[in-house]
Amino acid sequence: MSIVRAGLLITFVLFPVVAGAQTKQPTKGTPARASSASMIVEPGSEKWGDVPAAAMVGTPSVEMGGTVRVAVLQGDPMMAGHSYTLRLSCTDGTKIAPHWHPTTENVTVVKGAAAVGMGSKWDDAALKEVPTSGFFWASPHMNHFAECKGDTILQVHGIAPFVLNFVGPDDSAPAK
Repeated sequence: MSIVRAGLLITFVLFPVVAGAQTKQPTKGTPARASSASMIVEPGSEKWGDVPAAAMVGTPSVEMGGTVRVAVLQGDPMMAGHSYTLRLSCTDGTKIAPHWHPTTENVTVVKGAAAVGMGSKWDDAALKEVPTSGFFWASPHMNHFAECKGDTILQVHGIAPFVLNFVGPDDSAPAK
């Protein structure tokens, strides 16, 4: 399977967004600027929180088996039409059940690794590993699933809303 195809698989994905879990903003020596100002996010300054229920639609078809936390770095992942950047932290073996997103999901593995598969039914044989520094994406409405390999941090960015629409094994195509 090509890297492009593997990229189309995921997700993490997967899990979405805590509008309230914003990254700590610089306070010393930073002048107030218009919304076009850039911000620096220093390592370890993220504010981690639970994935909000509003970011997940439906019932996952597999048990998660681990913990997922989210930190919003930029934007509001739930405000349609606006850009966002978030990080997902998950423990080794955490599974993200088959799902799809309404917009393109872009994912960079910051720490650990992820394994991504495509389809509406969990299939270990379909998982392709994406190592640290690897990148993958899922097109809108593409059914995909993922698993964290080791303690993992994924950086996800795109155009909101970032919503996981879980699908069942009998769903050959996502609802539109």
